[in-house]
Amino acid sequence: MLLQRNPPLDHCIPPNTPHSVIQSLPTWQDNVYRAIGRPVQSDLLETCYPRFVIHPFLRPLIKQSLETLKASPEQTCFLFPSLTLAKAFRSYMCLQFPSSFSEQTDLHCVSTTVNAPPGFEVFAVLFHADQRSSAMMFWMFSGTGISTRLAENCIKRQNGDLELALGLPTEPGHEYSNYYNSHSALTSVSEAKTKVKLRYAGVGEGSSASNIRGVDDVKSSDVFLFPTGMNAIWNVHQMLQDVCESNGTGPNKLKTAQVNILYVDSYKLLDKTSSGYHFFTNETLDDLERLLEDSAVVGIFTDFPGNPHLRSADLPRLRRLADKHNIPIIIDETTGSHLNVSVLKYADIVVGSLTKVFSGFANVLGGALLLNPSSHFYPKFKAYLDANYEDDYFDADALVMELNSRGFEERLTQINRNSEALADWLFVRSKVGGMENTVIEEVFYPKYQSRENYEHCMRVVSTSGEDSTGTNQDQFQPGYSGVVALTFTSLEAAKTFYESIQCYKGTTLGTVVTLLSPFIAIAFHPSKMDWVREHGMSEALVRFSVGLEDISRILNSVEAALFAAERC
Repeated sequence: MLLQRNPPLDHCIPPNTPHSVIQSLPTWQDNVYRAIGRPVQSDLLETCYPRFVIHPFLRPLIKQSLETLKASPEQTCFLFPSLTLAKAFRSYMCLQFPSSFSEQTDLHCVSTTVNAPPGFEVFAVLFHADQRSSAMMFWMFSGTGISTRLAENCIKRQNGDLELALGLPTEPGHEYSNYYNSHSALTSVSEAKTKVKLRYAGVGEGSSASNIRGVDDVKSSDVFLFPTGMNAIWNVHQMLQDVCESNGTGPNKLKTAQVNILYVDSYKLLDKTSSGYHFFTNETLDDLERLLEDSAVVGIFTDFPGNPHLRSADLPRLRRLADKHNIPIIIDETTGSHLNVSVLKYADIVVGSLTKVFSGFANVLGGALLLNPSSHFYPKFKAYLDANYEDDYFDADALVMELNSRGFEERLTQINRNSEALADWLFVRSKVGGMENTVIEEVFYPKYQSRENYEHCMRVVSTSGEDSTGTNQDQFQPGYSGVVALTFTSLEAAKTFYESIQCYKGTTLGTVVTLLSPFIAIAFHPSKMDWVREHGMSEALVRFSVGLEDISRILNSVEAALFAAERC
């Protein structure tokens, strides 16, 4: 038995899933085309990751806004859910095009035009169509555009349907039918947001609330929700720059330190919005220590573990360096998940994409930021966020996120088991694992990359189901999470494997269905391959996000594709 067959290019994964963030990319070349920015054929596009391409739900609203504003044929616009975000985009465009963009014009409230739901506003910022590529940089790396569900509700309201639409799959026999038939969304948005915050904070409700974070006094009020994971990261950078500026230090003179490979868009954000970054690995932390002695660094960033190489930083050493030089540490725990790893005690700020395993169904975006109450930066960061935070998380998205996240622990338990079984199966068939006649070069998984660093931060749970804080977590056993990557001995073998395998093919991770992506091919422009190789990655890499299917089905699909790769 094999996994599901992949749908055609740019169709939803799974099929007939409204708001799916996974667009099908069946061939290796499809991914390369996305990396080089080849335009998407709008008549074929069913869905997309909404930060990467203008989603089909947004297009009629953009057209309406342009017509109402009497824009010229050379103009287009982007839509934002608040005046603050629209102004941020306009300021960015003014910096990029100072001679053709005005701080006083081109920003308009179009809430009435698009028929926004009561209590919500939509703002359009006009710009010349020739400036679109620069505009898309902001759209992608700030994650600030309007939600697809907000857009869908605007369209429904124009057609006379005033009830808040959640946009859940309705097709009979849909892969998610069992879950949504047995679970109903809350009716209170504030209750939904509170529950999401509590789950992300790792604390329970009531006076005897549990705490799995390993840090005292963590509260749901220390969690701040954002429309996307990248928007959470973008807000962290905004906060660091503003706090440094208020301390009399010019933000443009400051850089960040990055330890190990971060999520690729984090680099692109820094390239576009700051003076840059210094890059370090586990092997060059002595260089980081020397840098901190001589240079101003606004923060130390790391993903735990990194994506896609799944290496984990030496967090205790980073914590010592940060304390010595009075620098905050920001850890993105999206790949590892706070149920598997306990990293808050080493961080001043933890960020995560709720879109991934926290949601699991890849049909809603969301991000979160958690402050460490024991950090000496906490009073300053908390005061800043309390004064500046703006809740732009759309109601329907919050309701769906809460609904999806109810099965978080059970899903991750099975994902942990499946991914470890797949990684072990691949490792013994790799050159690094000792096999000579194989096309698999190396397996990337926390168990086989920087294992000591990862396991040092793995949550400790006793056999009775109690973790080190003494709280019951339904006997959840932490693992190595659900991302497994492998490199091949040749690019041709990697391409053959990707195109031969029977499974869903698209970007994102943490989903209940198994996904495969040629991560380097889609994440980096071909001109960046020298940088990729210099930083220890291979173009011949594919990345699995392991799902909930029976492990025998996963292994059978992988084995059949591996046979094809070996033949080629």
